[in-house]
Amino acid sequence: MIKASFEKIIPTEGSSFKMFHSKAPFLTYGGHWHFHPEYEIVYLPSGNGKRFIGTKISKFVDGDLILLGPNIPHNCFHVGFESDAYEEYVVQFNGEDIKKVSRYFKEFTAIEKLLTDANTGLTISGTEKYRIGEHIKKMITLSPLERLLQLFIVLQQFTEAPYQNLKAIQYLQVSVASTERVREIYQIIEDNYQANISTRHVAQQIGMTESSFCRFFLKSTGKTFKQALTEVRIQNACNLLVNTDAAISTIAFDCGFNSVSLFNRLFKRIIDDTPNTYRQQYVNHLQVSFPKIA
Repeated sequence: MIKASFEKIIPTEGSSFKMFHSKAPFLTYGGHWHFHPEYEIVYLPSGNGKRFIGTKISKFVDGDLILLGPNIPHNCFHVGFESDAYEEYVVQFNGEDIKKVSRYFKEFTAIEKLLTDANTGLTISGTEKYRIGEHIKKMITLSPLERLLQLFIVLQQFTEAPYQNLKAIQYLQVSVASTERVREIYQIIEDNYQANISTRHVAQQIGMTESSFCRFFLKSTGKTFKQALTEVRIQNACNLLVNTDAAISTIAFDCGFNSVSLFNRLFKRIIDDTPNTYRQQYVNHLQVSFPKIA
């Protein structure tokens, strides 16, 4: 089986989780086999195709609504889409934090059970998926606080609808402890990506030799530290391009690139567009924060 790559989820600006909406032909990321510790809701308003989740390939018709638990390897959903048009709403959030809330607020007990059931993935069919989907679509236009409250409403609606388990196998190429260390490394990157951060610096922070760190990171994520750092910088640049009117040169330096030409070259390589074209396309055509990058 192809090894899934670790995907770093960066929350939408001002929010504790990430949400985005994309619609063909403005899809700036290619299909890739990946996993992440966050839960993921995907709503496809219409169309049919195949899901590639865990070790299972399953079909859906007339649109899809799924909830995936953490660390389930899956492909981007447009890869298996078999209709002419494609549109998706994606919400990625830390379900463990929500589970903790149920310790203090009994109203979250049903949601806690839902998230446990979602460890192997679940889907909702029939008219219920459209009713819940409308609430998901509204989240795009809300303020961060309103969006969070709407997420709780969406999860509650999941608990009230009949859902089918996808029985997707949750697996990792590395241990849970190693995955936590990868998350720690990505947090160090996120806190320092604007500076000249090195493998030696990160290795020292987590108590490893530089060579051991490089081997561990490549084995755990399927990418080098330099690739991961560049992708985090580009993700943050995408966020600024869409959510601010800052000059591209300012964004480049604010995201840790020491030259605009280097920023433009790497942005084009990863996003397959120039920063200016990306900004114009997404401002004009999409309600989105930034694309998924593995």
